Amino acid sequence: ADHVSMTDRRFEVGYAAAFEAFTEVLESRKEGLGGSWFTAPGESSREAFMRRVKRSDPAYEIYAAYSAEHTERWAGAKALTLDAAMAEMPEVERKYQLECAEYGNVLFGLSDEFSSAGKIEQEQLAKLADLGKLQAQLDSGAYVAIEGAEKIRQAEVLTKAVEAFETGKDKAVDAVLATKLPALDRKK
Repeated sequence: ADHVSMTDRRFEVGYAAAFEAFTEVLESRKEGLGGSWFTAPGESSREAFMRRVKRSDPAYEIYAAYSAEHTERWAGAKALTLDAAMAEMPEVERKYQLECAEYGNVLFGLSDEFSSAGKIEQEQLAKLADLGKLQAQLDSGAYVAIEGAEKIRQAEVLTKAVEAFETGKDKAVDAVLATKLPALDRKK
């Protein structure tokens, strides 16, 4: 179904012309590539992607290393039955939660935008705690702190949570920056 027609919306003329030209390019590729517009016959999606990345791209070596590691790891993959997959789910979910926490640590540790904003907020919380005003801010609702699924109601608990986050964040960033990818090391 055509969403635009069904909702009686129209694209701007320029957009409509660009979309039409783009779909024509995709359709013309299909004929030339034996029905495939992304991969050439016998080519994997990994190979198709790497074929399109310019060797002059600063991230080319990173993509190539990731691609090699991906291929190596998937070479030993095995199919699971539904029951086996369901039995693995609790462990997969546990690892997912850990990965999400580490992602947050790394994001707030490495991103200049997030880390500078977080640093300002942390200093403001520390100043309020030092002046004995943080508890009043929490009680009035001016500040709301959540950890997990629980609201933090005590200034002391919040201060310790912020300190623990900072410590964990710094450790995660150090671990990420110390990580060596053998595929990248070989290229040097």
